[in-house]
Amino acid sequence: MTSVVESSRDDRPWGGVGSLALPAVFVVWAVLCVWPVWLQAARACFAYFDLGIYTEALARLSFADPNPWLSGRQVNLFNDHFDPVLWLVRPLAWALPPMWAGLLAEALFLLLAALPLVWLHARGLLSRGATALLVALVLLSVGTVDALRYPIHPTTWAAMPWVLTGVAFHLRRNGALVVGLVLLFACKEEFAFGGLMVAVALALRGQRRFAVGVALLSLAWLWGVYVLRPWWLGPTQGYGHRLLEGWDAGALDYLGQRLSPRHLSRMGTLVLAFLPLAVWMWRERLHPDWAWLLVLLPMLGIRLLAMAWRHHYVAPVVAALVVGVLPALRVRRPPAWVMATTAALLLTTNLPNLRHVTRTVFSSATFPERCPGDSERMASISRGLDVIAAHPEGAALLGGNLLTPVTRRRDVFMVGGPQSTADTVYDWVLVEKPPSGDPWPLAAEHVDALIAGWRLAPGAQVLIDDAHVFLAHGRFTARW
Repeated sequence: MTSVVESSRDDRPWGGVGSLALPAVFVVWAVLCVWPVWLQAARACFAYFDLGIYTEALARLSFADPNPWLSGRQVNLFNDHFDPVLWLVRPLAWALPPMWAGLLAEALFLLLAALPLVWLHARGLLSRGATALLVALVLLSVGTVDALRYPIHPTTWAAMPWVLTGVAFHLRRNGALVVGLVLLFACKEEFAFGGLMVAVALALRGQRRFAVGVALLSLAWLWGVYVLRPWWLGPTQGYGHRLLEGWDAGALDYLGQRLSPRHLSRMGTLVLAFLPLAVWMWRERLHPDWAWLLVLLPMLGIRLLAMAWRHHYVAPVVAALVVGVLPALRVRRPPAWVMATTAALLLTTNLPNLRHVTRTVFSSATFPERCPGDSERMASISRGLDVIAAHPEGAALLGGNLLTPVTRRRDVFMVGGPQSTADTVYDWVLVEKPPSGDPWPLAAEHVDALIAGWRLAPGAQVLIDDAHVFLAHGRFTARW
């Protein structure tokens, strides 16, 4: 293994500032990206998807029930996405409420994504500046920050195994590469297609026997997910329709939707922070690992066709892309201007996120508008949730943002959720009153109409009907 021995002619002494760069990245990430999301989760700011789905999964997953029914999603866990990585997180839910177990796991997976890069630095294989730069791109790119703002999802967690797999690929650590691939495949079914491209990259590098093994592992996983899983567990949720959405209108319209200014702008924003590094590498005649960058093709293809450039979809793309420039940075230290301009671009591309963050922290009593940290609101929500948790009998219909904290309870359903019909009868109803709360997928006026109908339901026992929350026990439907 080669240590960093050559400096760029544009390099400058780092001094004390350089030694603070890496700790500063972790502090900024924790304070401006993780902490505000946790504050919002504590204030019931998020709808049931995706935080609620995986919170309910962590609450119910067990050896006695390895494929639990998610009443809020109306599907068995592994009949939806196949993400057995949840088994690694399940022990956290023994010590913490499931929602906080999931939030902590997401933060830990992203934090661990930096670990292989820090290990390279500790071994003398990556300079201090290069380590700080790559860790900043992994943790603070707009794709990763956006993923954190829409918690939680194993697709975001896949950033860690992508970095582990990539570092192992570059160092020719075959055992670590297999471990990284298995963890990667366990995050979501699509990543096994990336495993096939890892096999191609290995073959191009001359490791043909190992490439065959990786290809067989990837194919076996794909067979298990797409053939064995539906045979064993029953019908699975299909997401292929998203790739073909708009095809009926013709090929030109189909491509036009996917290459619309909105999507092109998003793609450009995601790669903008890599521009200084790309310019410097071009000037220095340094090259990325083109063979490794082949692993991006399946992910980029899926995201292009599904028009999925937001939320949790892009964090693993960023992680895999970061690993692609690793060989160049192992032999040259990035100059100060690359560090400074990258930092500036990370800041400017994240300005919408940062404005949201600062208002969450410093204007908590009024922002976000749908879930302010008002003490009376939080007290009303707490009373309502305590009643629902204390009465596990009967079906409970809750607003999506109130369902997540009580997913340990059976028979919890989301207002506007996928349960069969509006004629389903519920024993409990608990919702926030608009404009607070998150009525998605319903409009606020629908929630108002539901509350008005529930008040008049025969035999309804209204327990809370204040300025913030409506809670009642009786026999209710979701018709308005």
